[in-house]
Amino acid sequence: MKTYTMETARENFDELMKDAQEGLTIYIIGSDGGEYELILKRMPVNKPRIPGLFKGQIKIAEDFDDPLPEFEPYMK
Repeated sequence: MKTYTMETARENFDELMKDAQEGLTIYIIGSDGGEYELILKRMPVNKPRIPGLFKGQIKIAEDFDDPLPEFEPYMK
């Protein structure tokens, strides 16, 4: 566990990031007196997309491109 003030955290940001990656708990004391914890959160790796996975599962109606009856007054 390491504790820094806001000013020293700004000056040593690279060191803080390295320590957080190694699993250390980093606390930063803000100018308002609040204590903030810097934690490492690893984002999940996105799986590669598989082209054609849902092929044939989406149906488009035959009248998809037909004019909507609600707009007939505007088309005259």
